[in-house]
Amino acid sequence: MSEGGMSLVKNLFSTVRRGFIDFVLVHAVYTALGLILFAPLMGALGQLMINITSEPVLADTDILFFLLSPYGMAAMLLFAALLITIMVFEISSMMFIYGALQAGQSVGLIGAFRFTAARAGKVFRFALRFTIRIALIVLPFLAAAGIVGWLSLSDYDINYYLSAQPPIFWVAGSVIALILLGMTWVLITRLLDWALALPLVLFRDVAPARSFSASRSLAGRKKKRTAAALMFWVVGVFIISLAVFAVIELLTYFTLPRFYDSLNLLIVAVGVLVLAWSVANFIVTTAFGASFSGILIELLAVFDGPIDPGRFYGAAPAGKPVITTPRLLALAAVGIIGAVAVGLSMLNNIQAEDDLIIVAHRGAAGKAPENTMASVHQAIEDKADWVEIDVQESRDGQVVVIHDSDFMKLARTDLKVWEGTLEQIQNIDIGSWFSPEFSDQRVPLLADVLNAAKNRAKVVIELKYYGHDQRLEERVVEIVERTGMVDETAIMSLKYEGIQKIRRLRPDWTVGLLTAQALGSMSTIDADFLAVNMAMAQPAFIRTNQQAGKRVLVWTVNDKMAMFSMMSRGVDGIITDEPALARRVIAERAGLSSLERLLIQAAVLLGKKLPHKTYRDNSP
Repeated sequence: MSEGGMSLVKNLFSTVRRGFIDFVLVHAVYTALGLILFAPLMGALGQLMINITSEPVLADTDILFFLLSPYGMAAMLLFAALLITIMVFEISSMMFIYGALQAGQSVGLIGAFRFTAARAGKVFRFALRFTIRIALIVLPFLAAAGIVGWLSLSDYDINYYLSAQPPIFWVAGSVIALILLGMTWVLITRLLDWALALPLVLFRDVAPARSFSASRSLAGRKKKRTAAALMFWVVGVFIISLAVFAVIELLTYFTLPRFYDSLNLLIVAVGVLVLAWSVANFIVTTAFGASFSGILIELLAVFDGPIDPGRFYGAAPAGKPVITTPRLLALAAVGIIGAVAVGLSMLNNIQAEDDLIIVAHRGAAGKAPENTMASVHQAIEDKADWVEIDVQESRDGQVVVIHDSDFMKLARTDLKVWEGTLEQIQNIDIGSWFSPEFSDQRVPLLADVLNAAKNRAKVVIELKYYGHDQRLEERVVEIVERTGMVDETAIMSLKYEGIQKIRRLRPDWTVGLLTAQALGSMSTIDADFLAVNMAMAQPAFIRTNQQAGKRVLVWTVNDKMAMFSMMSRGVDGIITDEPALARRVIAERAGLSSLERLLIQAAVLLGKKLPHKTYRDNSP
């Protein structure tokens, strides 16, 4: 590193260290501001989506289609603009603090906000222009990547491309990667040109409209030096972050075993570690913002001369001490309360007894090919309470059991389910991909599964549409009634409209909504159960919906640690490819003490997971 570079690093480190408390306070205030603004906006966005679709709750596909609509795109741009604006204001305040410290003054939190507030109009106009410029760069590339994906990967079901990864998948992926790489290159180049735009607005009174071209004139001519400084900053922040979180990981690894014999101490230890992770994350992000602000001030001084301290800081009031004994004690009290709260929350999540159902996902899909009679019989043999299957309509109106929209994933056969007759469909071998011993397996009819499960296991029927619904609901109802399985059958779907149709046809049947993401109050929808992914199955979500009279099932839970965790949270059932393993876990948990259960929950919270096998796909 050159002598000038070493000098910049020393100045940066020294200045950030001297004003770190002020940087922390600024970051805390803007973080709180972000939460205050984003929380109601998220709620408003959700309500807008619900109002537009006239549905009480929106599930996965509804949310996706909304986000791709003009309303959704506008909403995403609004959120991006708001996030960038908050970041610009925070960096502005931090640059003021940094510049003041270099001038030998301490302006403190209040001084920083006075400075930024006085220039709020200019900062906001800059943030708006900056957001628009970023959008104009990013959106065309993203649109091009989306078009490539749509033209290349829309002929067959997406699960085929993800599992088989045919040549077109890699070709499309490579093209998309090149497009995104090009976007990244253009974006980085422009950001280097604009590196001094905000400092010029704040400290040289350059109008926001002219700041980008002015920055290009200064930084653009010395782009290598600008890039070197910012690259050093990126590498430094990465190394520091890695070191901090590695220390916490080591503390977790070596500390928790010392408290295994004491439940109360273990709860506190886990709480302290979680709190330590949160504090470390906050400190690292503070250092990220402060050092970035410092880099910008240092570059401005190098390229355009130092800032006149008297112009900006001479009238600034001296900051009051921020570290005092009462404040330190208050911070310690908050830390203790936080640790205890985390520990008590974990303890509250542990259930004394397990009373849940095991749902075999597409049959016992971990031992036999999915949605075949072999997987159905295996699930029954493994003592699953319910067997979950997917159904669609064939061209000749038969209700067949298959998950994907076509046969590419299972048999490399280019045939859409709704375009094939029953005879064509049942000529396809859907078992050999799993193992040669299943080469005789064919797509079963819904009636076949119901007859096999009758008096042995209950059946969850998931309605699959793919935009080709004719009379799926009516036909399913007819078959269930004809086989005498009404009391042993439940219906669910990703499409809320589908379960509403079932409800209208048979008001007393058990129906459920399947989803991985949702907006709106799911506790108010007309469904008897909710089938959600593990990320959604948080204790508060589970309790709220159970209190509203809805069962909560979680998918797809295939490893022992995840099963332990979901059971500890109090779900009503788990949907798994491994029903036999789930049955063993229930038996093992019955013999565990509360302390042992808590250890498992703590291990999950702190990211300790058991390895698990790879499955055909992870979709519901």
